[in-house]
Amino acid sequence: MDPTVGKKVIEIARGLIGSHYINGAYGAIPGGDSGFPCANPRPIKLVADPSRLDPNLGTPQKNLAVIAAELHIKTHCICAGSYASFPGGRVAQPTNPDLIAYLASLKDKPPATWPNFFTHFTPRRAYGPAQGGDLNGKLVWGQSCKGIRHFDCVGFISYCYWKASGNVVQLDIKIWRQPSPGKTVFNFKEEQDETGKIRPASPPASLMDGDIIIKADHHIAFVNAQGTIFEAADTHIGVQGIGRFQLSAPGKYTHLVRLATGPAAPALAWPLGWWKVWDGNTYYYFLGADGVAKSTKTAPSNARTPPKQANNVGRYSITPPNQLVITWNKVAGASTSCRETFYNAAPDCEQMNANSNLYGPLAATRLK
Repeated sequence: MDPTVGKKVIEIARGLIGSHYINGAYGAIPGGDSGFPCANPRPIKLVADPSRLDPNLGTPQKNLAVIAAELHIKTHCICAGSYASFPGGRVAQPTNPDLIAYLASLKDKPPATWPNFFTHFTPRRAYGPAQGGDLNGKLVWGQSCKGIRHFDCVGFISYCYWKASGNVVQLDIKIWRQPSPGKTVFNFKEEQDETGKIRPASPPASLMDGDIIIKADHHIAFVNAQGTIFEAADTHIGVQGIGRFQLSAPGKYTHLVRLATGPAAPALAWPLGWWKVWDGNTYYYFLGADGVAKSTKTAPSNARTPPKQANNVGRYSITPPNQLVITWNKVAGASTSCRETFYNAAPDCEQMNANSNLYGPLAATRLK
């Protein structure tokens, strides 16, 4: 990574220490700023619901959650408010007198007026990854989620790099650690690639600000030249900076990724390139210069090249001022070809929405 960009990445990451963790988030503030431009279009909710004041364990969607972030992407998550790292956070029991008194004080009051407990804390049944596995409804006093940015580990990488460089890059962890134009991948142990070729261990000579370190397909973080790790850990901890990483003893980290140095490649003319599309499931569309659209369920490893294999192919056309229509090839079992009409596709937009003649509404976000 260009040293100037790398330094800026680390400055941004350091400034986000104390942010919360929730699966599927890319820097969004519940009920507010949506964060990274390619974030999932399903917003993070800030739960403050008078019907959810019972501290006893029930169902995830109805459990106690007071001014706590809620998001359902692959699984239902309630932010734990970094209870294990925020001073004063702790596990609670439904019978605790302080909890019973606090919940009683909220009843019959408008949620907008609900105060925090001792300035910072609110109770919730938390769901999401933590040490030892998912919290599965553990009752905790965590930091209020109001006004707090939320990330998961890969969303933290995308957000910090976007803020530092202006480049919008959204990849799964597995794709991050695969060599491709624009990045160099170092592996800490000998490994076999997807073609069967053996790659010897290849650690770099030294660390650079903005290097990315990865644990197989499970976790991803930034590291600076001094070895401080900046990461969105788990929901009981949130975003932290810890000084533990050494090239000579990488521990559970398996790969280091270094993005290419030098200026960013010029942006593709709109609407060319990749779009992430959500209709209840996630798809990726590539719009080519020849008017051809290609669809796949695999996240792109390179934001500028079409997929090697497409699930479907179609044609797209643009009608000023703001309509883009994709007509896909008819698939087996369908009554007709699928036609998707993006009705707010203004030139240079980064997000657009569509109706379909066969399926539900779609939301598309441009990848760069």
